[in-house]
This record gives sequence, C-alpha cells and structure tokens, in this order.
Amino acid sequence: MKVGASKLVVDEPAQRTIAVSLRPYRSPWRDVLRTTMSNRRSVAGLLIIGAVVVGTLMADAVAPHDPYRGQLVDRLQRPDSGFFFGTDELGRDILSRVVHGTRISLGVALVATGISVSIGLLVGAVAGYVGGWVDNLIMRISDVFLAFPSLVLAITMVAVFGASLWNVMIALGLTAWVGYARVIRGSFLSLKEQPFVEASRAVGASPARIIFRHMIPNALAPIIVIATLGMGYMIVGEASLSYLGLGAQPPTASWGSMLASGRNYMQVAPWVAAFPGAAIIITVLGFNMLGDALRDVLDPRLRGVS
Repeated sequence: MKVGASKLVVDEPAQRTIAVSLRPYRSPWRDVLRTTMSNRRSVAGLLIIGAVVVGTLMADAVAPHDPYRGQLVDRLQRPDSGFFFGTDELGRDILSRVVHGTRISLGVALVATGISVSIGLLVGAVAGYVGGWVDNLIMRISDVFLAFPSLVLAITMVAVFGASLWNVMIALGLTAWVGYARVIRGSFLSLKEQPFVEASRAVGASPARIIFRHMIPNALAPIIVIATLGMGYMIVGEASLSYLGLGAQPPTASWGSMLASGRNYMQVAPWVAAFPGAAIIITVLGFNMLGDALRDVLDPRLRGVS
C-alpha cells in the first residue's frame, strides 16, 4: 500500500486482502451441508435414513394393521394386496411389524451411540490433553476392551445383567467407546500444540475451557463420521442380541426377533425372515453410505475423491 500526493494507491496483494476481509462470514458447516447434498451417496443414505425416521415417528399411521394382533386363519399368507409383506406364524402383518421395528432399532442405535460417543469423548480428551501415565493407563484399558470381540463382550454383559432393551443399549455403548477415544486422543495430541491452544493457556484459560471450548469443536469431524458408521453397527448389534433372545422380548416387534422366529419357516414361508432381514440390510447400508460420503466431505485430503 502506497500513499501518493493526492490519493491512496493500493497494490494488488493489499486489494486481495481487503476483498477477502470484506466478504460476509459464511459458516464452514454451511459448505459441508451444500457439499453433502451434492453427493449422490449421501443423498441416497439420507433418503433411506429419512424413511426409517418417518417409520419411527409415524409407525402407528404408516402401519396398515395392528402389529401385535393376528388371526390364525391368516397365518403364513403370501404377500398380496391385503398383506403386502405377508403374515407370520401367528397371522400378524409383517409389514406393520417391520415398520414398528424401526422404533426399536433406531432407538437402541441412538442411545447406544450416544453412550459410546460420550464416554469416548471424555476418555480420549483426558488421555490426549493430560498425557503421561494417565494416557498410558487409559490406552492399556482400551487395549483390554479391544482384546475381546465387541459383540461377544456385549452378549456376555447382557447375559449377566439380564435380557432387556436397556441392558442392550448400555452393553453396546460400553463396548464401542474405544474407537472414539483413540480418535479423540490422536486429535488432541496434535491440537494441544497448536498456537490457539497455547494462547488460551497463556491468558489463563482453565483446562476444561480449553478442552470443551477450543479443542473438542476442532476434533468433531472424524467423530461425526465414526458415529454415523457406528449407527449401522448398533442396529446389527441389537438385531443380533434380539435374535439370540437377549434383546427385545416377544411379542415386541424387533427385526432381530422376527428373524429368529422366521428361521423356522424358511422353506415354507421365506418372507417371514426375508423382509426384516432386508430392512436391516437397507438401513445399515443407508448409514454406511452417508458415513462414507461424510468422510469424503469432512476430510480435506479426500475431497474430490470419489
């Protein structure tokens, strides 16, 4: 920038700087939303998840029949205009039970994911920020959890504490926190050396304020991706436990319990197990597609890579 005799002369670099500073503020999450909606995989995943959410919130209005009442004269009917997905061994409408099963699957997935994310965020933040022996202790505990298959550990916990949906949520949540904790720890190890964190320490900010106000918001992107993908795992986990009789108990409409009852009729009425199985596959596929697309959007190294 040069000052002339009669006017102010601004060189080109300064002009660019001034132009950038005068641009209206635009939230980075707005750009993420726009990029997400332009991705075919994310749109397909959102449509599937949207259909599941509608089924969860409006199951009573969407279901054509009562999912818990049936007539034995209608048992094992093939799919037709009266029963689009056919009926089960008790004459209950499978479509209605599949729709009501979304409440169980999505509810368990949301609560279990919330538990695992909360534990992982707290434990990973402490390990990454404090470091030292605290970090080593937390990582060794996570190694113990990783030594056991998570689903086997969840089955053991539910078998010990009793078969119920609340125990299923807690068990799945307590077995899936390790991945979140390790990701947060890795992010904190790099973030705590950044100038904005050192500046916060210099002005006397408390560790809690630094962690929750400055560091966690900058480490949320990978957590969002993992949580989206983890929803699919939770749905499969709930279905697996219900299939084994450790989750939702009859006559509750659960995709896993419907698969368990339908396996006895695979030769004479395969639709009894086929439709709840398809619901599990499609729902998990929707969350996986959305999570995969969000990974590409939120990771700058993968943007533009299909």
